[in-house]
Amino acid sequence: MWVPPYRSRTLMMTIFNIFQTVGFYGFANWVPTLPIKQGITITTSLMYSSVIALAAPLGPIIGLFIGDRFERKTVIVVMAGVNIVCGLWFSQASGAVLLVSLGVCLTLAGNIISYSYHAYQTELFPTSIRARAVGFVYSWSRFSAIFTAFLIAAVLRYFGTTGVFVFIAGAMLIVMLAIGLMGPRTNGLELERISK
Repeated sequence: MWVPPYRSRTLMMTIFNIFQTVGFYGFANWVPTLPIKQGITITTSLMYSSVIALAAPLGPIIGLFIGDRFERKTVIVVMAGVNIVCGLWFSQASGAVLLVSLGVCLTLAGNIISYSYHAYQTELFPTSIRARAVGFVYSWSRFSAIFTAFLIAAVLRYFGTTGVFVFIAGAMLIVMLAIGLMGPRTNGLELERISK
């Protein structure tokens, strides 16, 4: 995992896993609090959050239909872009339908990224090191999750909802750059060919 070409893949997926966690959990864990900071009542925010949460299982279901039709790295990059646009828009929205719709889009984008990258990162390494390499890069997402809640809380306190989504947008931009610039194509290729 530390020799070419796997070293750059390990680095890419480490960067990706750190920053995708900020995007995914920065919204998912804080969705009830973010509308409250925009002036929405607690009960209304919880109702919106419940509706938004119902979209979570739909992301992987959509993934079933697009998983092998589109290049996984492209799906990850596009969904990170959707996350940026919808998140920044969410931070400025106030109407119920728009907030819930954008929240659903954010949830779908995050879950489609998750569905896609779990397949993608396993394709990047040969069988002899696959479990070890994927375990290593994925552990960085768990490590990042430890700090994400504290970072989001601090950003929310000092910069409000817009600041949170600018922070998440920055993380998603890093995701887009890491996968878009460093990630090899994998769709339709045999694992042995990708591993070379």
